[in-house]
Amino acid sequence: MIYLFSILISFYITVVLIPPLSRLARRVNLVDIPDSRKIHKGLIPRIGGVGIVIGAVVPIWIWVPMADEFRAFLSGVVILLIFGFLDDLIGLSYKKKLLGQVLAAGVTMAMGHVFIINLGVWTSGEIILPYYLALPLTFFFILGITNAINLADGLDGLAGGLCVFIFLSLALLAYLDGSSSIMVCCLGIVGALLAFLRYNSFPAAVFMGDTGSQFLGFSAAVLCIYLTQSQSTAIARTLPLIILGLPIMDTLTVMGERIMQGGSPFKADTKHFHYQLLRIGLSQKDAVVMIYLVQALMCLLSIQFRYYTELWIILTYSSFTIAVLISFYLIHRVGWRFNKGLITEKWWNKYIRKKVIYSLESFSLNYIKITLPLGLIWLAVSSPLRVAEWNILILIMLLVTIATFYINKLVFKVFFRVTSYVLVMFLLLNSQETNLFGLPFSQQFFHYIFWGSLAACALVYLIVTRLRFLETTPLDYLILLLVVSIPFLPMEQVKLWHLGTVAGGMVVFLWSSEILLDSQKKDLNMFSISCLIAVVILALRQGSSLL
Repeated sequence: MIYLFSILISFYITVVLIPPLSRLARRVNLVDIPDSRKIHKGLIPRIGGVGIVIGAVVPIWIWVPMADEFRAFLSGVVILLIFGFLDDLIGLSYKKKLLGQVLAAGVTMAMGHVFIINLGVWTSGEIILPYYLALPLTFFFILGITNAINLADGLDGLAGGLCVFIFLSLALLAYLDGSSSIMVCCLGIVGALLAFLRYNSFPAAVFMGDTGSQFLGFSAAVLCIYLTQSQSTAIARTLPLIILGLPIMDTLTVMGERIMQGGSPFKADTKHFHYQLLRIGLSQKDAVVMIYLVQALMCLLSIQFRYYTELWIILTYSSFTIAVLISFYLIHRVGWRFNKGLITEKWWNKYIRKKVIYSLESFSLNYIKITLPLGLIWLAVSSPLRVAEWNILILIMLLVTIATFYINKLVFKVFFRVTSYVLVMFLLLNSQETNLFGLPFSQQFFHYIFWGSLAACALVYLIVTRLRFLETTPLDYLILLLVVSIPFLPMEQVKLWHLGTVAGGMVVFLWSSEILLDSQKKDLNMFSISCLIAVVILALRQGSSLL
């Protein structure tokens, strides 16, 4: 449940924050201006990284125990956030950008004792590095990956999608290794990226900027070290070479080519893999999908080879690198070009949109239509009346809501929403520990199944429809404030009232109800009637208890 809520809450925060941040970016001229090296046209806000960072950090703050290594990680993130935002806003020289990365890496290593010490099992046993070698290796690894992801941010949706695969593979490896804190971190980042990609897919409405790309590269490097350098893990120590292999390969290849041509290895140009794919006739969408497929393959290889020896890891990565480089060489040598691209509109509409996307959209919507109304009624029947004063409030709101239905339909919609949100808050607070009426398992377990399945379906529906109906309202920011404030509450109260579950459940209900209200245009439908029935049940139960 925590893992799913980590994705959902970070997704929610990021998708709600990006529109107002984009408007603010345009006002302060925080936009990306096209030039000869860039593909896009027009002024695009480069503020998405701020939304990604905030969205990803909140679930980490809520659910990850703040041991030294995670305090160190968040400290480094804050430093990069400051320097990245300043770079996006006023433009920093590469020396000042490097200073921010050095400070972030140094603080994280010093506070969290983050070092690459164990290089794994080779022919003669494990190789354990002394600190005078481990320190510079760790330092340059973090800086290298931070810049590799930064340099990969060249096409709409490229860096974000690439990192979705990277952090999903890290999350799966963490799950298999029993590292729940690392898994929460990775899934929080994945949720924020999925929300960002809604605005960044071609044609992009917002860019992540250096704030986002440096955060992603830094997080990937640090979490890889945490995962593979743990004393209790059996995962291969050099596995990050495969997980992060494509950005590493791209960066080293381009820098090597620049040096061979007598130029600076840090000078921006159009030699990266994605530019080469564009030059052989692929569209932006084709190039991004091609890189996605390569990264997905490398992530699958990392799962497959997670317990192999280091020699196998090195041989696998070397073979893959050679295959990619030879392929590019032969394509340029022969002069081969794609005339029609890879993904045609006919193929997309016939196979992907109709057979995959429509099926996912239909299934997720029907599941929410059936499950949410029935679940609310069942919770109203079985919840203990622990916060009894709320029942009077809910009863008053019910009477007002019914009255407004006959007076003014617009006012009815407002009161219905407020009544339903108060109802769900009451049900979440009152049904945490007791056994479910008539069933052998607790209501807390029911919450996990009920809200977790709704969250999964709502997330699928929102992604496949690209949030076409979503318009942020003041309520979004109210719930956002609730979620963000949880880490500041006394931890005893968070545990007592399961406020992480309450916040997650409210987010799930908000979007599930909006999905239903958008798809069911009538004021009185199965969902609205079920909410009113649940309120009536609570009022009757409260009345009977008083008698």
